[in-house]
Amino acid sequence: MKRKHFKIAFYIWTGIIFTLTSIPKLQSPINDTLNIDKLAHFTIYMIFAYLFMKMFDTEQYTQKLKLLSILAVFIPIFDELHQIPIPGRSFSYYDILADFLGFITVILYFKIKLKRS
Repeated sequence: MKRKHFKIAFYIWTGIIFTLTSIPKLQSPINDTLNIDKLAHFTIYMIFAYLFMKMFDTEQYTQKLKLLSILAVFIPIFDELHQIPIPGRSFSYYDILADFLGFITVILYFKIKLKRS
């Protein structure tokens, strides 16, 4: 896939994330902190971070990893804060942690990839 395609995929994926997190939903009767929701959060932001990195040339990876590290802190918090006024949604520290771990997985992947090349 070309960088242009990754860029398009990144913007579409970002739109999907914002749309899905803006839809009101009912609370789950299961109050398990390690349920499928956390796996979804992890996966969604792992894909987000991967698409972000693939938009750039390999030579830009070091710079972009720094930016991705900053995004890894702020985007999960913003995602949870924007859900507060939405009916049926709430702020969750566990969701932030799952999102953050998705980012960290990709950051470590690209750091290892850079060291090997």
